[in-house]
Amino acid sequence: MRRSTMVALVGVDGSGKSTQARALARRLTSAGVPAVYLENAGGRPLWNRLAQAVGRRDGVHLFGRRCYPLLEATVRWLALARAVAVTRLTGRVGVMDRWTWCQYVIMRARGDRGVRLVRAAYVVFP
Repeated sequence: MRRSTMVALVGVDGSGKSTQARALARRLTSAGVPAVYLENAGGRPLWNRLAQAVGRRDGVHLFGRRCYPLLEATVRWLALARAVAVTRLTGRVGVMDRWTWCQYVIMRARGDRGVRLVRAAYVVFP
């Protein structure tokens, strides 16, 4: 596999990470550096919409306090794995709107269990 270059913007939800990551990928490409924006979301908006459709307040209330963090961390793991694969296979710079630290922080902020397990699963990422 090729060596890959990745840029990850980190910050709290709503801080503009995705907007800035898209803009950076466009600017790099315009400057002759092939780049791609890669979203690394955990699925919260989707789970919340699904929950509301079935009469629950949000994803946590749909899946439970124990299952929800596992679901979110798994979806994000898959997104991160895809991002790493795309950058390595294409040789483009990957510009991402989150990285592993974002998952650790949200789990700690919510008081979720399983942060050590998630860290162990995420150790495969550079």
